[in-house]
Amino acid sequence: MRSYPEDYFDVFHLTGHGVIYTQAALGRFLAKGQKIKENTPCFITEDDFGKVVFTTAEDLGKAFKGRFPRVIFLSACHTGQLANGGTVPSMAQGLVKAGAAVVLGWARPVYDRTGIIAATALYQALATGKTVEDGIISAHQEMLAQECPDGHLLRVYRDTRQIAELVTPLRTKGREKFKFAPAEQEFLDENKIVKVANRFEFVGRRRALQRCLRALRETSDEVGVFIAGMGGLGKSSLAARLCMRVQSQRENFERVVLVGVADEVGLINKLANKYQRYAGVPALLNEPGITLQGRLQNFFEAVETQHGKPLLLVLDDFEQNIPQANIADGSLRMTAEAYRVLEAICAALAENQAESRLIVTCRYLQEDTLPQHKLHLESLAGMGEADINKIYLELEEGVREEVRKNRIIKIADGNPRLLKWLVDVVKLPGIPGDELLTKLEGKKQEFRENILAETLLNGLEDGEREFLARLSVFRLPVTEGIIWNLSPNLSPGRRREALNSPPSLAGKGVGGLGFLPRLIALSLVESATVYATQQPEYRVTTILEPLLQTVLTTEEWQTTRKAATASIYKTWWEEDENYDEEQAREIVRLGVLAEEKEIAVTVGDNIARNWVSNSRYLEALEICREILQLGEDYRILGTVARAEVTLGLVGEAMTHYQKALELCPEDDLIIKASIFHNMAGLKAQQGDIEGASPSDSSAYALYNQSLLIEESINNVQGKAATLHQIAGLKAQQGDIEGAIALYNQSLSIYESINDVQGKAATLNNLADLSYQAGDIEKALEYLQQTAQTLGEIRDYVNLRQVLKNLGVADESKEIIYLAQAVWLCLRVQIPLIATVETFESMYQSVPQGDEIEALLGATAVYLCQARGDNHPQLDELQQRSFKILAGAAGAQGIETQEAFDTWYVQQQLNDPEYFIPRLFERLEEIVADEWLFERF
Repeated sequence: MRSYPEDYFDVFHLTGHGVIYTQAALGRFLAKGQKIKENTPCFITEDDFGKVVFTTAEDLGKAFKGRFPRVIFLSACHTGQLANGGTVPSMAQGLVKAGAAVVLGWARPVYDRTGIIAATALYQALATGKTVEDGIISAHQEMLAQECPDGHLLRVYRDTRQIAELVTPLRTKGREKFKFAPAEQEFLDENKIVKVANRFEFVGRRRALQRCLRALRETSDEVGVFIAGMGGLGKSSLAARLCMRVQSQRENFERVVLVGVADEVGLINKLANKYQRYAGVPALLNEPGITLQGRLQNFFEAVETQHGKPLLLVLDDFEQNIPQANIADGSLRMTAEAYRVLEAICAALAENQAESRLIVTCRYLQEDTLPQHKLHLESLAGMGEADINKIYLELEEGVREEVRKNRIIKIADGNPRLLKWLVDVVKLPGIPGDELLTKLEGKKQEFRENILAETLLNGLEDGEREFLARLSVFRLPVTEGIIWNLSPNLSPGRRREALNSPPSLAGKGVGGLGFLPRLIALSLVESATVYATQQPEYRVTTILEPLLQTVLTTEEWQTTRKAATASIYKTWWEEDENYDEEQAREIVRLGVLAEEKEIAVTVGDNIARNWVSNSRYLEALEICREILQLGEDYRILGTVARAEVTLGLVGEAMTHYQKALELCPEDDLIIKASIFHNMAGLKAQQGDIEGASPSDSSAYALYNQSLLIEESINNVQGKAATLHQIAGLKAQQGDIEGAIALYNQSLSIYESINDVQGKAATLNNLADLSYQAGDIEKALEYLQQTAQTLGEIRDYVNLRQVLKNLGVADESKEIIYLAQAVWLCLRVQIPLIATVETFESMYQSVPQGDEIEALLGATAVYLCQARGDNHPQLDELQQRSFKILAGAAGAQGIETQEAFDTWYVQQQLNDPEYFIPRLFERLEEIVADEWLFERF
């Protein structure tokens, strides 16, 4: 209900079992702690974990939260019955009292058939424009006509509001025309690769859903679930439903889905991409010198405690990590890399006792092949008859007869995907149904889907098969405009024209698009649309990939890849100002396969430079190495060197910088200046700051060469950055005056181009040098400007440190600056060590015996409890925090434990709803009107 606007629903129909609750008859089923008055009408429901719940009218009223549909039908026994001899209102009456307008129910037990007939007649009448009263009359008339012996038990409760027709009659003048909206689809992943059953299609799996939800609870000892079962049983749909249920209950969860091969770089890439807006998180994932498990532990701690965004990580189609040879011999051992990744994830979640959770879907499950884990193992079997009936009984009558006649239910054997595929096939002309079904009956169930796919492929015309093969080069769904350009019949000139202005293509058969309707009907192509107005996107069903390899020759595959690369480059890169990272990654992948070096380099270098700038070094290194398979390029060499420096590959980095400089064209001065600049930084890091001659390759010489180029092309931002670095070298060599002069030049440029981050860094360095030179007044001026600048860009972590430095530099205002730093620690997820240090500094600066001492101590202890889970220094930080609290007590003359306990309660230091707001009040009193940043 919360997902839709108010008044969106006209009718709410709830069907099930109703009872009149008594302690004697039903008390043993009541959940612990739950109390229900005798003779209360209830609906029997379940909670998320399969436990019985007796839902009252009051509970339903709370669930609606005042947003009642115009008509509610409680189609269950006793829902319209006055209980206890008429002294207790019925459930329907209770809902009307809660605010509902019209509620229908049954006065006593009724047959299912009666309930179905009544509902059908009522909704038929309402849908054709009759009033609610007329609809109820129609329901009674139909129950009489159908000779329902219990039809007289229908009860209606309503308030005094008038309810008009719910639907405008068909031929009413000015009636709004019906707008057909295509059915929206659901996908497990954000790239629309894994299509799953939507909420209306999802049936069955109730117990599996409940068992898995128990494992995903915050209080569970397990860190996730491993869902196994053969293809088509609904593993991905179950995973999607679990994600939806968890995220509906805990809305702060983020979802990340890794489909297929699980390796370190792929995992890091997915996680860093999802959390790239959170400062410092990508850097944690790429931090050199730390194991994958260690990096994941740091990642989970940061996203949960600092950002409040725990993760639902889904590893879908995990069977792709099991080599075919290991499937054939029955060992089912996964690759060493996949084992390492799964082991690291499970260990990190368990070690951190994390709130984040893992979901794995895989065709195979052999427990002794898994790393040590705390996963709930859920093996899916084929669906039972009742659930399968829910799927195929919705089909047209003719198709149902065909289902029975052709033994499809038996062949599907509880596999919903195979059932739907077979039903689609038997509806199509030209398919040798009996021959196909006989062939399928002779195969084991796990091979039936492959046999069906192979049979359908063999039944296609050559043109259809070739079109399917060409479309299969894409890993991501693509639009008709992209597909059109894959046609081998388009001349280069015609293809260029197509790239620039593709016509309306649907149904014209151009570029093979005429084949799409039939291929979609056969479920060989998936049509991806997640909302009604979206342009449809298409991709080839994954199971077909190995079956299509022989359809095209080697030359034809390569021609197709080249055309595909050019098409998605034009659509996803050149025509879109804000590129999607996954789509850009697909351009690079296809570009490398197609040997389209310039496209791969253009897109890949852009991605890699962005990743390096955001501390995603491992990912940058991987994509650069992938592109370098096509041959050396100065742009990629320069970028990969930046990643290698951070990862400790210093020798490789210098070699790549030198090669990049050698290959760099004379007219690409921006890149050349950047290479000189980065080489200089590496030289400085190695201690080669100043050589013997101007022609040397020392850091100074390289920075100066970079500076000359930047000045010649008026690259002011690059010039400011280089001056900043040279200033740092001068300061390192003790030339404080020269360093200050260069920092001021850099500062002037940053201010002129409004580069706030560059300005903040330069001001901070100027403050440090001024303090070293003994010019305290100037240092304070720079620090205040730094604080104001950091506040503008909301860099609160560094702002806290600058405020603390201001307190050290200006003792007369120390308490004012520290109060602002403490305020930030309360409002922002500052690292716990820095938080406790700030509270200690503030405690030392306030007058002894002041109330704020106790507030600081109590808050520090509380923050350790709230933010310190699994912190390696938690015990030490708790002791330091309690020392503040104990010092505050000592200043009040508290000497014994008994006196401390009494004082602690009297001062309300056991109530964070008191002491935290009170601390905020005191901090604001101290700072008054001297805030250096805008509060938030």
